[in-house]
Amino acid sequence: MAELMQPALELDHLSVHFPTAAGVVKAVEAFNLTILPGEKWCLLGESGCGKTVLALSILRLLPAGTRISGAIRLSGVSVLDLDRKALKAIRGGRAAMIFEQPASCLDPLFTVGDQVAETLLAQGNIGRRAARQEALELLARVRLPSPEKRARQYPHQLSGGMIQKVMIAIALARKSKLIIADEPTTALDVSVQIQIIDLLNEVSTETGASLLLISHDPDTAKALCQQAVVMYAGQMVEQGDLKRLFQAPRHPYTQALLKALAGKEPRPIPGGVPALTDLPAGCPFHPRCPMAMPQCRLQKPELKGNLRCYLQTPCSASKT
Repeated sequence: MAELMQPALELDHLSVHFPTAAGVVKAVEAFNLTILPGEKWCLLGESGCGKTVLALSILRLLPAGTRISGAIRLSGVSVLDLDRKALKAIRGGRAAMIFEQPASCLDPLFTVGDQVAETLLAQGNIGRRAARQEALELLARVRLPSPEKRARQYPHQLSGGMIQKVMIAIALARKSKLIIADEPTTALDVSVQIQIIDLLNEVSTETGASLLLISHDPDTAKALCQQAVVMYAGQMVEQGDLKRLFQAPRHPYTQALLKALAGKEPRPIPGGVPALTDLPAGCPFHPRCPMAMPQCRLQKPELKGNLRCYLQTPCSASKT
């Protein structure tokens, strides 16, 4: 019962650094986030700002040599303190991840049905025949067409949308308390995108699982989430109620990002994300910020409440 009261995810001053020949890549820096059971959060930001690295760090899927500090807790369990065996049990059980390129996560040598069944068998409380039957039921539950036929097929025989549904079925198989979805609708047809969004909503509502969506698509975020975090150059710059954040973004980067994503075709923000080995002094966004003040160039602002910026007044000029 106590576990039910624990946050699904707690990140406490999480930092993720990669030593390289060019210097230390500070991909994530002093990041704090708490997701309660059943909450749906979206992590927004440009490519290269650290979103996927943060997600991979939650399940410790980063390469050897990565320097991770701070704390990562899944339902109260400290992920950074786990050995390899305990970490294997955590992956999929307490948290499951749906990747941007799901086809790369399935073994091309085994059928789809066998791979879902293997996930069930890994829990150790089910026989092979029962696992195969439950795998079929899971594939039907995620509305994979002709589940008996698809279960006998190999990953390369399925479309991108079908493979994404298989990944959701695998998450369901382990009864994950947290689902991390990294750009789950990328490169899919609009009709299939809607199916995946509806399915994620349905799954999280039925199971009570929390959701952490990684996206740059405001429409997907609005359809799935109630809370949002905006990330820039490895740091959280703003967080809060998604509807409020979209209607009245406070941080200049949030305003610029939502403007860039508004309309049918994205309009890039002038300039580029700084090299994470050589961040500018002060606020990392100040070289691209039209409202930068002298203080922004000299001293990095602290996170106060839900905002990391010296400009504390809301701005409604960037409504989308």
